[in-house]
Amino acid sequence: MFKMRSLLLCTSLFTSVIAFSSSFLGSHARFSTLKSSSRMQMRVVDIGSEQEFDKILGTASDTLVVVDYSTTWCGPCKVIAPLFDDLSDKYADAVFLKVIGDASPDASKLMKREGVRSVPSFHYFVGGVKVEVVNGANAEAIEAAITKHSKI
Repeated sequence: MFKMRSLLLCTSLFTSVIAFSSSFLGSHARFSTLKSSSRMQMRVVDIGSEQEFDKILGTASDTLVVVDYSTTWCGPCKVIAPLFDDLSDKYADAVFLKVIGDASPDASKLMKREGVRSVPSFHYFVGGVKVEVVNGANAEAIEAAITKHSKI
């Protein structure tokens, strides 16, 4: 009985460590192996400052830009992160950005500037203009906003 409890505790601890540490992988971009090929593709770009954000938004033109605002301590943010990665593969014509508010003072400043009051929060931009906001880890609403504003 004691060995089984120890095994369950170790498994739970290991899972927690993996989930926590995975949020720190890659300082500027997340990479993933696509299931249909062995090549690597950049999917979600991590943004750490207002300057980076403004540069990407300025060069995106009429392309849909989807921004995931989150923090490292937010449980729902961690739960929705894999879906956000999957959506970046599914909607390859859109630009997907992630801002982790507690990663740096500059990232926190950007979130304040953009009016983020809760996390996760998803902001959608077209032509440099914010066209929609989805607050919370609502998978259906996040994808519905992408399909609504993307060029299909």
